[in-house]
Amino acid sequence: MRIIKKVLHGFVFLWTMFVYFFSFPLAFILYGKKKYWLISEVDFDARDNGFHFFRYLNSQHKEINSVYLISINNPYYEQVKNIGEVIEPLSYKHMLVFIASRAKISTLVHGCSPSSYLTLYLKKFHSTGKNIALKHGIFKNLHPNYFKKNAHLDLICCGGKPEFDFINSCFGYNSGVAQYTGLARFDELHNFITEKQVLIMPTWRRWLDSTTDFKSFENSDYFKGWSSLLTSESFLNITKKYRLKVYFYIHPKLNRFKNEIKQTFNTISFLNSTDGDDLQTYLKTSSILITDFSSIFFDYGYMRKPVIFYQFDEKDYYKYHYEKGYFDYKRDGFGPVCLSKQDVLNNLLITIKNDSKISDFYLKRCNNFFPRCDKKNCERIYDSISQLINCK
Repeated sequence: MRIIKKVLHGFVFLWTMFVYFFSFPLAFILYGKKKYWLISEVDFDARDNGFHFFRYLNSQHKEINSVYLISINNPYYEQVKNIGEVIEPLSYKHMLVFIASRAKISTLVHGCSPSSYLTLYLKKFHSTGKNIALKHGIFKNLHPNYFKKNAHLDLICCGGKPEFDFINSCFGYNSGVAQYTGLARFDELHNFITEKQVLIMPTWRRWLDSTTDFKSFENSDYFKGWSSLLTSESFLNITKKYRLKVYFYIHPKLNRFKNEIKQTFNTISFLNSTDGDDLQTYLKTSSILITDFSSIFFDYGYMRKPVIFYQFDEKDYYKYHYEKGYFDYKRDGFGPVCLSKQDVLNNLLITIKNDSKISDFYLKRCNNFFPRCDKKNCERIYDSISQLINCK
């Protein structure tokens, strides 16, 4: 069976490459003059940096023929279509526009690619046009997929100054590929009004990928760690005393257990991307963020709001999930690092009694990481791409 699967994969790869190269003449005949900027996100969705940049282009630079990859079945399809031109992902038109586009702009490495097989090829060789990485978030750990030897990117948009220094010096690119532009979605993290609510958003653990039944997941240290906090009498008393709403944002890989999780923590409101809950809205309205290692804390730090890190499995995380990069939570983090439930509760009380404001100590760290804090992130990205493809 393994031999058969390898043969089938080999056949599909060869067919994909044949279609790709065979389509070149037609692609440039039909779409070459359009000089498209092709934009996409994770799973061809529309809630991240790709969407925000697409909306900016159609508002401020209508002379650019930008086109967005989104399925007609996506709940955000009509919203995106009302902004600008869209293409059905994985369609033949997608292949043609991908070939002819001047700029391929995505939150993933070669995320605009119409085929996973083609992506494997493009990671080793340059495609037509320029490849721009908007990125899903700020890098704090090593990401080998983005190294020059693996990705061949033409522009990497960095969200913070230390991140820019890290990528510029460690990813193998020539000077000018990594640029400190800011993330496109940061333009919307201004003029917010906070409410009395706590947002809890842990990231996933790779070593739990193969866990398919809830009973096994329930016995994991990951589940026990968060359960001990969220079901503790002290936590419930604090939220009740200070009238705090508590929202738990379910990681996409937790969706398989979301019904059981909701039943277990019936005093908490749950948010889910598949249900259409807009994360950015809750980031802006929440007064306190509790997370573990999720890079979403950078968005919170960009807004200069208090963060609490609950890292009860720190050793396992760096051993089995990610290789540690330049960022050290204790040295560089935007909030206290807690290894126990009691530490979290103590720091939560301290933060509440400080009117849910970030302390001067952590504010200084945020200012150092984000020396740029304005509404010109999309503008800088646009200028960098324009200079790259010489269209200005």
